[in-house]
Amino acid sequence: MFDRLKKSMLEGAKSAVRSYNEGRFEMDAESRQAFDRLELDYESDITAIKRRYKELSKRYHPDSGISPETERFLSIKNSYDVLRSAYKEKATNKDMND
Repeated sequence: MFDRLKKSMLEGAKSAVRSYNEGRFEMDAESRQAFDRLELDYESDITAIKRRYKELSKRYHPDSGISPETERFLSIKNSYDVLRSAYKEKATNKDMND
């Protein structure tokens, strides 16, 4: 009985690892860093990304006068560009496969 339970638990663990690797975290490191810089979940859609980009760009834009952190603004802009192009590529690939 113990061996059967152990075997079923190991099989469940293997499938959990596979689903974790095949799921939302199957993205390149640059995209993960972009989500982290924008302080977003990895499941965020393009509208949430745009909304967060607008919030952060208003806060850190060099002309805003509030916080002239040019490097932070450029990092935010770069992160948005990475994620936007990834979503466009994903949509294009989906259209080609349909």
